[in-house]
Amino acid sequence: MGLVTYIVIFLQAAVGVAQYFFPVIIFASVDNGKKIYKYHRVSGYVVFMLELATVAAATQTDYNKSTLHIQLWAVLVASVLVLGGVGARIKRQKMKIF
Repeated sequence: MGLVTYIVIFLQAAVGVAQYFFPVIIFASVDNGKKIYKYHRVSGYVVFMLELATVAAATQTDYNKSTLHIQLWAVLVASVLVLGGVGARIKRQKMKIF
């Protein structure tokens, strides 16, 4: 799950860099680059949830259980609090795909 998360983070970052620095080269125009933004933003929120799930899954590894002792319930409570804070700041008008 961690490897998948890193790959998705890399892809998300690559699209963001292409969209911001090279829109004409990659997307043929600045306007086409701007059209990708809403999908990039939504996928960013999906990646964020994947990252939280990866951290929760990491609490069940042997290394964590023997050395770190990070409790799953603590990660889940923190994840709910973080999701609540981020969810309150989501600007739906910038994501007109819903």
